[in-house]
Amino acid sequence: MGVIRMNNLYEYFGCSSKEELYQKVTKGDDSVRSLVDFIDFSKGQMNSKEKAITSPQDFIEFVAKSKMPSQSETTLVFCSTKNKPLYLTRYQKHDQIDLKRVLKEGLNAGGVSLFYLSNDTMSTDNEVEMGGYFKTFGIDVIDGFSYNEISDTITSNREMIPYRLSKYAPPISEVAERDGGRGTAYEMKNAITTFHGFDEFSSFFANQEIVGSNLLKDNAKVKKSLKVGYQYDWQESFGIIACDSDYKVVFVNELFKGSPNASIVDRKVFTKALLSKDDVSKIAVFHNHPSGIPEPSPEDKQITKGLKEVSEKLNIQFLDHFIVGKESVYSFAKYIPEYVCRNEDYSSFVQKQAKIKRGKQMAFELEL
Repeated sequence: MGVIRMNNLYEYFGCSSKEELYQKVTKGDDSVRSLVDFIDFSKGQMNSKEKAITSPQDFIEFVAKSKMPSQSETTLVFCSTKNKPLYLTRYQKHDQIDLKRVLKEGLNAGGVSLFYLSNDTMSTDNEVEMGGYFKTFGIDVIDGFSYNEISDTITSNREMIPYRLSKYAPPISEVAERDGGRGTAYEMKNAITTFHGFDEFSSFFANQEIVGSNLLKDNAKVKKSLKVGYQYDWQESFGIIACDSDYKVVFVNELFKGSPNASIVDRKVFTKALLSKDDVSKIAVFHNHPSGIPEPSPEDKQITKGLKEVSEKLNIQFLDHFIVGKESVYSFAKYIPEYVCRNEDYSSFVQKQAKIKRGKQMAFELEL
């Protein structure tokens, strides 16, 4: 009998619900040790060291780390909104089932755009067909490349300049690659994120960890929990952290889901959440950036100003806006405090923690 591969997170860990799995995680049950390790890993520095692909040379440098496609294959590199490589895979040409497989894998990896590499020059019709196929699902084909085995060169379909592959040293790639059913170390580390139910469980985990915490004293814990809960989301999620007068978190509510690079915030829904409990005195909001880069956009700043205005009208203090990335969690109160309310206790605490962190970093650098 063959081995059955389970694609459901709860089944994989022998659980029937997110509540049961959470209990096992909090107790450190041996049966979920890999998930516990993954959660701890997720709290740290997670960003891929792969640089963004901004030129044909960048793409060639990246694919030089893997084997070239055969004449029957096409290599696909799925990227983030910032053109950072997320997932490399191959599929058999003219095989619609295999093409559907790589589409699923690319979406699970968080891909929003892609580059492809073919062993021979792809006809214009085939190139248009491929672009149209992925465009249907919201994935842009940025550029296509052809590999010539005889000259050992790779040529961009846009630039039409051949580059010798031998000029690009092939170090080991950190980006996930599907190859004969065996995953690279990076892929195995991130395989959990592709399970059905992962998004549900990760946000549930964050909710459970944050509720009951003190937003002031447990600020670092709150940010780490948000990181675990939302850094892998392929679309933007927006939520609220509501506190009582003592900064105790009384509820966490995910309000909106958006696209890979935008979230829609409805003031009516936001206001309804603020008024859902009488003891709400202070709030913070959060959302994630699927690109992994947590710096706020002009739209983020504009939305924050509007939500602060709504909160003030209800005599609720708007303490912070957290943006979740893969390396860190951005705090408006820390970096641009003019966008949040003037709360001396919270502002002083955030700035004090920042000074402590900078001091530790300087001491570490001096030791080096």
